[in-house]
Amino acid sequence: MSEKLEYIAIHTSFDPQVDEILFAGQSQTDPLHYMGPLIHSHYIVHYVISGKGSVTMRGVTYQLSEGDSFFIFPDESVRYQADQDEPWRYCWVGFRGSRFKPMLQACRITAEQPIIRSIPFTEVSEYFEQIRQQLAVGSLPAALQASAHLQLLLARYSEEREQQLPMRSRKSPAQLAIDEVVAYIDFNYPLPLTITELAERAGYHRSHLSKLFRQIHGMSPLAYLIKVRLEQAQLLLAQQIPVHQAAQAVGFHDALYFSKLFKRQVGMTPSQYQAAHQ
Repeated sequence: MSEKLEYIAIHTSFDPQVDEILFAGQSQTDPLHYMGPLIHSHYIVHYVISGKGSVTMRGVTYQLSEGDSFFIFPDESVRYQADQDEPWRYCWVGFRGSRFKPMLQACRITAEQPIIRSIPFTEVSEYFEQIRQQLAVGSLPAALQASAHLQLLLARYSEEREQQLPMRSRKSPAQLAIDEVVAYIDFNYPLPLTITELAERAGYHRSHLSKLFRQIHGMSPLAYLIKVRLEQAQLLLAQQIPVHQAAQAVGFHDALYFSKLFKRQVGMTPSQYQAAHQ
């Protein structure tokens, strides 16, 4: 039982500060070929071009066929297997980055809902192909183009998810407003954001925004902002960026305050974290 690669492109000089896509490929599997159980440190999306197979995540097994897609999530165990009579042919993209977790959650693509059904290949093939071609180029402009095509691909999946959801399960105006606040924080975390500014963007009073945000995300907007900043700081520190520069780059201008928060969340000081990733 094997998997015959038709093509694969791998980012050989991945830089987490600017790059998001790790690899892209396409293959035809043999009958009953399987992968896993595996746990990855990144995301992978597979699109089934033809044939059939199954995917098991969190104890649930999903049956997939032509036109279906499945997402694999970081730190989640997954096993997938080709059908005996009609083994699947699929293409895939592997990617990573802190912005994808809230983005996929907003799209309602999660480890509890990892399957997107019945999208014609003609509607996504160009995205997969462009990602592969740009990844093979290996330059910064090409990497940015690949990321742009990945975002278009995710937009198509988001559109399909919205169409497949029953009306009662679609997001309320309040949920959409909170999603906008999350996206704004994710893209603007280095700026001196305030709860007043975030409330104005959402169209709510600051106290009401905090209440809604806590109901949906289990923390206040400012706590979420600090969480995003510290996650980004970890990426910079792992690249051996000086502590004071990493702090300023993610929006902390008081190094002592940054170190205190970092140790509280990560369990070690920024310098200790940096030393552990040398």
